[in-house]
Order: sequence, then C-alpha cells, then structure tokens
Amino acid sequence: MNLKEIVNKKIVLILTAALFISCNSNGNAESIKHRFVAVDNGKNKLFFVDESKPSGNWSVAVPSGTRDLQVISKDRILVSHGNGAAEFRLSDGQKIKTITDKYRGIQSARRLADGSTLLASISGEIYKLDQAGKETSRFKIKLKHLDIRLVRVTPTGNFLIGCKNPRAVIEVNQKGDVIRKLALPGKGYKALLLKTGHILASTGDEVKVLELDKKGATISFVGGKKEHPTLGLDFASGFARLANGNIVVSNWLGHGKHGTAAHLIEYSRDNKVVWKWENHKIARQVTNFLVLDSTE
Repeated sequence: MNLKEIVNKKIVLILTAALFISCNSNGNAESIKHRFVAVDNGKNKLFFVDESKPSGNWSVAVPSGTRDLQVISKDRILVSHGNGAAEFRLSDGQKIKTITDKYRGIQSARRLADGSTLLASISGEIYKLDQAGKETSRFKIKLKHLDIRLVRVTPTGNFLIGCKNPRAVIEVNQKGDVIRKLALPGKGYKALLLKTGHILASTGDEVKVLELDKKGATISFVGGKKEHPTLGLDFASGFARLANGNIVVSNWLGHGKHGTAAHLIEYSRDNKVVWKWENHKIARQVTNFLVLDSTE
C-alpha cells in the first residue's frame, strides 16, 4: 500500500468515526429504546410497551374518560377515569384496586404523600379521598367556566393545572384561589413545575411544549406544526421530561387523524426529533403516557 492509499484510508476512518460520534451524540432514533405505559382514549385501553423486550408488552381495557397516570410504587400505577380512579399492576396490567367510581367528569388523579388520593373534575372540583376511598374534603376552584385537564401538586402544596378553558396554566391554592394564571397560545393539557421555577406546558393545537418563565413569557419550546411540517402533528396532550433534558410529547390523533402519524415524539431541547413511536395496531389516539425512565 503506497502513501496515498494509506492517507485516504485514514481519512475514511476519521470521517466514519466522526459520523458515528455525531449520530450517537444527537440521539440516533434507532439506538433509543424506551419503556412506557400509555392511555389510548380512542380504544379505552391502557397499554405497556418495552421496545427492548416486546414479549412483555400488554394491553388492558379501562373505563372511558381515562387520562392521568402516576407510578405510585415499583409495580403499581394510579390511573384516573371519568368516574374516579383505579390501581393497576405495571408488570402485567392487572387491575389491583378500584379507588372509587362514584364521581363524574374526573380528569386527573394524584396519590399524595400521606397516602390519600386527589381527584379533579373537568369543571374544577377538587376531592381528597382517604386510603379506603372515602371522601375527606372537597373544594371548587374559584374561576368560572373552567375546563381543566391534568393537575400536578407543587412542593408548596399548590395545584398546577393545564386548562382547555381558559387557555392557560393556572396555579391554585388549597382554598381554591387562583394565585397565578399564565396564558397559552393553545388549549392547555399538562403543566410541570421545574426546579428553576419555570413551567413546561403543552399547548394542544399548537402541538408544542413551551417553557415559560415565572411570569409566563416563553423561553423556549419543542414541537410545532410550522417547525416540523412533515411529522403530521395534530394535538399535543401529555408529555414527559427525560433525565437528559429531552421532551417526549404525545401527538394525539383524534379529529379524524387516526393512522396518519406517530403517537409519541421525542425532541431534544434544540427541537430536533430524536425518537418516534408509531404503531396503529396497538394504539389509536394516545392522550397521555409515562416514559418509565423519565423524571416524572
């Protein structure tokens, strides 16, 4: 081998190594494998997917109106439904316990540190139930014409809520007073308080997850129909923030869009797509999910 051939071979090796490093540093979609549990509110089912071990995947029927999910122990998840909430086993989807099925319009359920369960209705009634499912308290959020989705409890005990009406994120204290309202450009679904005090919020028809500062100004976002015209984005509902900072967003395919695009899309914080999940045999319209290696 002459000197020219040696030099050319080294150049090829260097370029190949550089390409490999670049692909992996940006999160090559083929190398990313997630475990997640999700709610399909088109088929009224709860399902689990392990991309590394698909033999463990499962799917079970759930009541209509199911939206919220929370891991409450190593092998148990809390699932809201229109009339209340129930617990399911994460390993195989078996229903373990019905918390309650006596309410109407429930949108969100959260297990609190004291073992009680918080339920929130579409019009802003907040109920607290003890471990036996008995109601111990309730109040109504002091805002008219509410249409809420998911509730998250802040470290101070307040409630952070994504709203369809008003199109906003609201923060509510335990007396029902709205102490903060941050306007959104689209219908709200989920809001998450970050350690910085900023808020991540999904924006429905905008198909974005925004990062808002404490006063509601947009700092950054991921997703967007204009920014990703070939993805078939329709409606952003649930989302998950991963340990590496990436954000996975549910692309809810209602509105006659069944079978047209990916159900879940992972974005880097500079709004690049690094992973997608699409399986129209398993799911019709994924409204919410939990990536089991996420920070929430």
